Amino acid sequence: MSSIIGTTDFDALYKTNFNYYTQLFLFFGIAIAFAVKTPIIFLNTWLLKAHVESPLSGSIILAGVVLKLSLYGILRLILPLLPKAYISCNYFIYLIGVVTIIYASISTLRTIDVKELIAYSSVSHAAVYVMGVFSNTVQGIEGGITLGLAHGFVSSGLFICAGGVLYDRSSTRLITYYRGIAQLMPLFSTILFILCLGNCGVPLTLNFVGEFLSLYGGFVKSPLLGALASSSIILSAAYTIYMFNRIAFAGSYSKFFVVNISDLNKREFYILLILVLFTVGLGVYPTPVLDGLHYSVTTLIHHPPLNI
Repeated sequence: MSSIIGTTDFDALYKTNFNYYTQLFLFFGIAIAFAVKTPIIFLNTWLLKAHVESPLSGSIILAGVVLKLSLYGILRLILPLLPKAYISCNYFIYLIGVVTIIYASISTLRTIDVKELIAYSSVSHAAVYVMGVFSNTVQGIEGGITLGLAHGFVSSGLFICAGGVLYDRSSTRLITYYRGIAQLMPLFSTILFILCLGNCGVPLTLNFVGEFLSLYGGFVKSPLLGALASSSIILSAAYTIYMFNRIAFAGSYSKFFVVNISDLNKREFYILLILVLFTVGLGVYPTPVLDGLHYSVTTLIHHPPLNI
């Protein structure tokens, strides 16, 4: 870009219209980098190890902030600068998104590590919001950004539940050992349940608003691939409710723990409560988020180079 235009200033680049083949070349270069960061299938192996082996703070920052940088990069670089290339490659992007959703969800169903399960679910949700922002519709892009925000709240909350509460008290991440937690930790189980519902995209959570609008954008672009992408709703419910059921219920309390483990303390409760309030509050009334996005997204869609 610098060699063609002579600058890397955003204002100057936004006024430039690269020719088609230059756009394709730049698109594949930038898109592969952001595909690793998102991550999409076959480029997601780093995420599982990063989440599973990192401390709690690392998992929260990775889920809440770092994974959203790809979304930010797509909105700042690909959509305004390379419109012809991404519209040409739209079906290819959607196909990769659908494969990512189905593959990641099926992989999630068979894992028994709590942190790994939450990390795999992040891959599936990331594919949904990428499909939303590449839909070239106002609703799809707004939904993609909203889902990215919602995923930051819910995924961070789930990592706090898994790493900051359960692992901290028991030193194991395996779902097998956690049965019957609701008998000892009712407050924790209630908050975990709400966060799990958010992860499934249940109505009245912000995740539902984001997923619904993202998948709507997908249907507008390609009804068949949009329908296949909608399998994420069923599959995410399957692995999330499986995880909650095995941790909170699934019989009497596990004899694995020598001593009874304590429920949430004040600090943990208030941290998780804030994330739950944002998820549910903005899910019931998402207008502040959507109204704030509407002008910018409309400007992005109707930017002069996009009228091709």
